[in-house]
Amino acid sequence: MTAINGPAILDLNTQYDLFGAEGHYRLFEAGTFLDPLKNLFKWITQIGCPVVSTRLHNLTMLDYTKPICVPGSPGYQKLEFTVLPSHLELPMDCGTDIPVEGFRNTQQYIFDLPNVNPFNSPRLDRVLSETEATIWLVEGGPLESCARMAILGLLQRRQKVAVIKDCLGQRDPYEGELALRQIESKDIEWFTAAEVVDRFSRKPRPRKAGRMLRTFVHQGRMQPAYRSGASRSGRPAAGRFRTQ
Repeated sequence: MTAINGPAILDLNTQYDLFGAEGHYRLFEAGTFLDPLKNLFKWITQIGCPVVSTRLHNLTMLDYTKPICVPGSPGYQKLEFTVLPSHLELPMDCGTDIPVEGFRNTQQYIFDLPNVNPFNSPRLDRVLSETEATIWLVEGGPLESCARMAILGLLQRRQKVAVIKDCLGQRDPYEGELALRQIESKDIEWFTAAEVVDRFSRKPRPRKAGRMLRTFVHQGRMQPAYRSGASRSGRPAAGRFRTQ
């Protein structure tokens, strides 16, 4: 079991066939997702947030007759900014072995998907099932197939899930709306990329206030103040004091 003290990203199929201008299976209004995705991955790189990424691998979709994301084609490649300097690609096979060091030596794992259900990849299923993050932040697409199955599968595995709504694309607006209604009925959170950066960025620790001097009245006269944690005699007082 890998424990992550913070958020983890599930990056679904951010490939040129889905998000590129010349993509064979371009998502609806795909161009609107590029700037939020770029800002999100800039933040991911800066803070070292763990990422699990997927790629569709030579699939024929129900609403498209030709294979998409064919290895070796431009459409198969992930958007450049979604591939982190520290990444590891895991081959598509029926094995379940995963690196025992978890995310200690790499920030991003990249899996190829044999179909639109991420949990049909044994290695990916194991990573998502055995990695306990504070919350999984889901982006990519398509919403009505791969993303819907990923979100529902994470919830079934008792993971906490949030959707980055301006980074999650749909192929068909009608089917996407149906998937959206199903997801909205579950216990998940919704963020924009900007809200993710604001909420999950490491905040600087506030400076502790200096010890405040106090005065007291003794026999009708004002006496010099003494510091918290010291007795009037100058010896340390009992107990511990913390100034907020």
